[in-house]
Amino acid sequence: MANMTELIPVVIVSMILAVISHCKSVYDNTLERYQNKDVLFFAIMSVIMILFVGLRTRYNDTRTYVGGYEGMMITGNVADAVTDWSIGSNPGFVYIIGLMKSLGWSAQSFLMFFSVITNGIYLWFLRKYTNNIWMSVFLFIVMGCFTFTLAAIKQCAAVALCLLAVDQILKKHYIRFVFWVLLAMLIHPYSLMYLVVPLMMFRPWSGWTYLSLVVFGLAGVLMETLLGSIIDITTMFGEGYNIEEFSGEGVNPFRLAVCAVPLILSFMARHHIARMDKKQEKTYYLFTNLSILNAEIMFIALFGTANYFARLANYFLIFQALSIPWLFQFFEKKSRHLLVCIAVVCYCGYFIFANAITMSFNADYDSISVVEYVLSLF
Repeated sequence: MANMTELIPVVIVSMILAVISHCKSVYDNTLERYQNKDVLFFAIMSVIMILFVGLRTRYNDTRTYVGGYEGMMITGNVADAVTDWSIGSNPGFVYIIGLMKSLGWSAQSFLMFFSVITNGIYLWFLRKYTNNIWMSVFLFIVMGCFTFTLAAIKQCAAVALCLLAVDQILKKHYIRFVFWVLLAMLIHPYSLMYLVVPLMMFRPWSGWTYLSLVVFGLAGVLMETLLGSIIDITTMFGEGYNIEEFSGEGVNPFRLAVCAVPLILSFMARHHIARMDKKQEKTYYLFTNLSILNAEIMFIALFGTANYFARLANYFLIFQALSIPWLFQFFEKKSRHLLVCIAVVCYCGYFIFANAITMSFNADYDSISVVEYVLSLF
């Protein structure tokens, strides 16, 4: 725990505000749905989380991003900063930071901007679609979604835009859906995975679920055989991977077990899910299927390099925070309360394992204060 003293205060404060936000919301216990959701306390919580990420000066590959930003030279038109328009070179991201650079934004403002965009959209999406505010925020934090935004700036910004795409397809605005996915693709090419979303509206544990489990199971077991094809696909995206990079140590099985929770819960509740109104529940069908997809990609990460496939799986990690609270409602209230208690204890253990045992969060994280940042603007 001593290795997480920088992180624990923001987690505790955020969770207190999330619980207050839940209590201040109007909840229908019969329908197990919110009739009206609190805005004020959720907004305060969001600002705190955004500032924590935006005020960092060091964490994971943050310094690499900062170094690239500070070394960028803008001598003429901002568009000239984009020297390569292939999607593998992230031209949208390069253009955005080139625009910031031309406006004289500091590296800290660069980090703050992406924190506002990424965490702002993440938390807006969570609040809009959750049926349990405090639990979704809790899972968002302990599953690693929140801390991941401290590291993979391009990937997280792309996922945020993809969440806007998901919001549009749930409204049946298909052109807008494609627009947001293609825009996200300019930030990070693997956003194109979200084009599978229209195909993921089926009821969990229908024949399509079993088929996907077989396909991803074979993909993991046959990883060495498929490496050539995978490299060819990444090359199409403009990425320069080779066989050695895909042959590293696999992901920790403990991490896979955590990601498999929606898979297990949905299987246990599959008969109850089958009796539900598909039109009414299609949103949570999608979230559950995308959570299962997260676990399936993580399964492949057992056999390939953890860094690549685990980050690929993280494109769909946020849906765990929405599907798990929904899946809990299929259990009797007495059993549900026990499951929630077990989940809180186990997920807290995973959070400590990831941030204090596997690595020391404090050793990797530095930040400035709000006052220092505000003064730097002037």
